[in-house]
Amino acid sequence: MSNLTQDGLIEIECDLSYDNSLEIIKYILQFAYMFSGILIHFVILRTILWKFRGFYRTNSFFMIYTVDSMASMLMLMLDLFFGRIIIYIPPLCPILSPIFFNPSIFLKTMYILPNYLRAIKSVTQILMSINRMTCVISPIEYVSIWRKYLKISLIITLLSPFFVIWNLILSRVYVTQTRGGFSYNYLRYVKWASLSQFHFVFLSLAILVTIISTVVTMTYLFMLPTRVKSAEKTLCFSNFTISLAFMIVAGFQTSKKSSLKMLSKIISTILILTAIFAMISADNEKNCLRQSECPPHTICIIDQELNYGECLPYIG
Repeated sequence: MSNLTQDGLIEIECDLSYDNSLEIIKYILQFAYMFSGILIHFVILRTILWKFRGFYRTNSFFMIYTVDSMASMLMLMLDLFFGRIIIYIPPLCPILSPIFFNPSIFLKTMYILPNYLRAIKSVTQILMSINRMTCVISPIEYVSIWRKYLKISLIITLLSPFFVIWNLILSRVYVTQTRGGFSYNYLRYVKWASLSQFHFVFLSLAILVTIISTVVTMTYLFMLPTRVKSAEKTLCFSNFTISLAFMIVAGFQTSKKSSLKMLSKIISTILILTAIFAMISADNEKNCLRQSECPPHTICIIDQELNYGECLPYIG
């Protein structure tokens, strides 16, 4: 490889020793499970944003999850249709890699976007955990609290990742030889500002908030077992499952074995999708327009503007 510079030419030599057919088979296998993930996220987003948008647009949790799901789907698409193609289809290496020997805005964008989306997922995990905790410990004020703070929360979600990627925006992104193809890395413009360290800070904060809010949520839930309806329990346990999935992926982030990272993401995806479908089912049981539609020990909180209400646990 050429000497690494911020502006000069950085060349690589493709490794032609890899078996093209075997590498392409590996890509096809990865395509199968990753594209399935994209389709599932699409179905969930279609349900929330289009099919039942009148119901879910009033639910702050699902608005936050929508951002998280969009981020996940875009990350899968970027990885599947660019990142893995240039690694696992060796014949493309001699053709495409020379395009990126000089500084490339396209290559930098393809490196910045996944890191931006990854940081977004840390923030949405924090918000989802706090959201479910609020629903349990303050059910009467829950709707009004999140109606007031949801917009600012989403703005913070979209802007805060720039604290992670600011140095990447300033830095040189260059190609590096990987397997029979190539991938990309960055040359720090500000030497002390490590991308991985910034991600670690966001991830650590997300894990800390997740653990605290989950403990508080579950403790409150078990303290009042007869006063919380089954649908609310489903939502809380589903959130616990999402938190567990997030921590599984976080636990394998530092692993150097790509197979372990892949396995953790598959397990995480299964857990999250199971929890979300359970939440969708549970939330469908919570809507009301009058108190008589709610079970004992709950109260119908109605939004007159939207002509929509929720049966929430009555604690008092």
